Amino acid sequence: MSVPIDTTRVRELVAQGAQLVDVLPAETFTQEHLPGAINIPLQTIEEAIQQLDRAKPVVVYCYDYQCDLSPRAAHRLEQLGFAEVYDYVASKAAWLASGLPGEGLLHDDRRAIGRVHADVPRLKPDATIHDLNAVIGDWEVAVVVDGDDVVLGSVRREARDLPCSGDVVSVMQSGPPTVRPSIPIRELAKSMDDGGERTILVTNLDGTLVGLVRRDDLNAL
Repeated sequence: MSVPIDTTRVRELVAQGAQLVDVLPAETFTQEHLPGAINIPLQTIEEAIQQLDRAKPVVVYCYDYQCDLSPRAAHRLEQLGFAEVYDYVASKAAWLASGLPGEGLLHDDRRAIGRVHADVPRLKPDATIHDLNAVIGDWEVAVVVDGDDVVLGSVRREARDLPCSGDVVSVMQSGPPTVRPSIPIRELAKSMDDGGERTILVTNLDGTLVGLVRRDDLNAL
């Protein structure tokens, strides 16, 4: 029976020599895929007998949680005699949303990750306005993160005029909007224009901070 696995386990298996298979259509694979993957679309999965080693583990993936191509491919591979088959359930969307590299025509310089300012100032939840003043400089915002670098909120530069002894959590915006590193910059530019946003935070799938993107950074598309 095929085994559902997450991103961490995929990376471990691939590092150990597992065969990574993208079962999406060829044109989708060409656009973007996981590094080192080969393409065997579900419709032609029987070709795996010629292309893969049945003695080695196989990891299959498709697009995201809602895509059913990878579980169907995993079951078919078992019927074809592959003894160790894994289904990367979250698939390509989760991989890219975790800030991991992809391959294909859609390069990282055409995604948010290629325009991100990773040095956006960070503050801990126990920080004060005095601490904000020490780091904000010309930045539009400072980001409040916990010990795991997960985004808790953001504080705008205007808050620096408040009493220095005040705490940042009392004035921060809780739940600021974020995007994943994998979002194409054209899509991001449109989204920011629609929302009237001049800056947006970029986070990984687990909520950890990647950095900040300015709308002006997206003009040279």
